[in-house]
Amino acid sequence: MPMTPLQKKLEVTCHNCGFSTVCFPRGLTQQEIRQLENVVQRRKVLHKGEYLFRSGDPFHGLIAIKSGMAKLIYHDDQGEEHVLQVLLPGELVGFDALSEEKYRCSAQALDTLSYCELPATQISRICFRIPTLLNEMLKHASEAIGTQRDQTISIKKPAEQRLAAFLLDLSRRYAFRGFCGDDFNIGLTREELGNHLDLALATVSRTLKQFEKRGWLEVHGRRIRILDREALERLLQD
Repeated sequence: MPMTPLQKKLEVTCHNCGFSTVCFPRGLTQQEIRQLENVVQRRKVLHKGEYLFRSGDPFHGLIAIKSGMAKLIYHDDQGEEHVLQVLLPGELVGFDALSEEKYRCSAQALDTLSYCELPATQISRICFRIPTLLNEMLKHASEAIGTQRDQTISIKKPAEQRLAAFLLDLSRRYAFRGFCGDDFNIGLTREELGNHLDLALATVSRTLKQFEKRGWLEVHGRRIRILDREALERLLQD
């Protein structure tokens, strides 16, 4: 299935991708850049519901999403799915596999998705040859830890604050990648969003409607348009 015009618009370039430091790192010689170009595997395509990797799979590489969206999920002992994170174009995933050399979560495409991969067999060698690259990888790993920390804190807040925090975080991440931070796709169904925020489906729907009535948002399916960012930010300060 070909990408829609919106997906093409949201396709990151090498310069704003999470692997920008892998493909075109600052301060590298042309020879070093060519070495990286020969290592990174480009443009694999998945369709909605397909997996980038599954929990328990052997670690095969770090992945940068080029276009489309994915969700990072975990299945507990009862087989229940828990949505841990929404992954946007330009973001990296797979760091959780570095310690045990196997993925501890699963990553599933939310729509047609393309990605690049830095193969696991090449990571140590290429970081040894290009020390600057290791520093950038550590920064990405640190950002992932920070995201998990913020999510843990958010889960303890009231429903309105959880939803506002989620929307503002997505907005910030879209804007950081050069996309529109005020009009975007959340990627998740209402049920998945409730799973992610530990809220009942009815609570998610009711809270979104309340935000709309207050003039803070426009909601069209999975698309959100932020109309009053300051109101959402004030809500988090209460």
